[in-house]
Amino acid sequence: MMSVFDHGAPPPCPAMFNMAAYVLEAGLKTPDKVALSLLTPEGSENWTYAALRAAVLGTGRGFLDTGLCAGDVVLMRLGNTVDFPLAFLGALSVGLIPVPTSAALTLSETSRIIADMSPASILHSPDVACPADPRVVSLEVLRAMRALPAAEIHMGDPNRLGYVIYTSGTSGSPRAVGHAHRAIWARQMMFEGWYGLRPSDRVLHAGAFNWTYTLGTGLMDPWTMGATALIARAGTLAAELPAYLRRDKATLFAAAPGVYRQLLSVAPDLDVPTLRHGLSAGEKLPDRVAKAWHEATGTYVYEAYGMSECSTFISSSPAHPVSPGTLGRPQLGRRVALLNSDGPVPFGTEGAIAVHKDDPGLMLGI
Repeated sequence: MMSVFDHGAPPPCPAMFNMAAYVLEAGLKTPDKVALSLLTPEGSENWTYAALRAAVLGTGRGFLDTGLCAGDVVLMRLGNTVDFPLAFLGALSVGLIPVPTSAALTLSETSRIIADMSPASILHSPDVACPADPRVVSLEVLRAMRALPAAEIHMGDPNRLGYVIYTSGTSGSPRAVGHAHRAIWARQMMFEGWYGLRPSDRVLHAGAFNWTYTLGTGLMDPWTMGATALIARAGTLAAELPAYLRRDKATLFAAAPGVYRQLLSVAPDLDVPTLRHGLSAGEKLPDRVAKAWHEATGTYVYEAYGMSECSTFISSSPAHPVSPGTLGRPQLGRRVALLNSDGPVPFGTEGAIAVHKDDPGLMLGI
């Protein structure tokens, strides 16, 4: 038997679609519910779903008022603040193509991306490296857009280019990866296949706003479900996270394996009564760390595998835990195979992981 895993095609994406509209849709039913809590030692700054929607669509209006048009590229040189997801969704809402970039990029690296992408606009936070350019929109101007009247959402073909991200460069120089609006539609397969996500969840992600792992798992996916996202302030240390988990009644905790190691080193006994389980991605979680987390919290950590070029498609979950030493299984709605140069390999034989070309989470190209 060959290593081909066909869990059926996902439900088709609507013919007229917009990523931002999809993310914000659930919040229309609960406008007064907290969508986002920004956590500090003193308390939290809360954004309701109504406030989130107004800020996103106001930002979209502001982009149009500067003369941008659907299809224009908007480069994001923003820091670890709420400005990042608001600008990302605001651009998508009106058909612009946001290009989120790491704040750690140098001036020369940023210049190369600008030359590569030829953006119509550059959103710039003063603490992030960026060359002087007449296309720059300052952080002050960007924030003022939130108060503008809501823009009309730009609906269209779900297969049209939605956003561009840059690879981490593990195989060489970072390269641009284009994703369609439908990429967010593919993430619903992760709700049961990885998260076990519910509208009642309070998801604390340990990453920064301007990290794509946080943007997807920590923000857009909870909002799509109508759950609450919890994000700690920039510069939060691992030693501060246990207090946030308890005080803010987190039910899910998402982080990279390194954060789990750091957290356990400062808090080997974690009493978080509300916590259901943890989520891990970015690299393989060592079995010893997963075991230590279970001993400390009484909960499990579920892992996922994905990449810049495709949304997470292999994972473990509360419904489908896996044995130690393994990562997970293809999610329902995914078609995955292990291949060598001759095609699918027999079960038990090493091969390269391949995802089907029709997967809605697969990139449009590089």
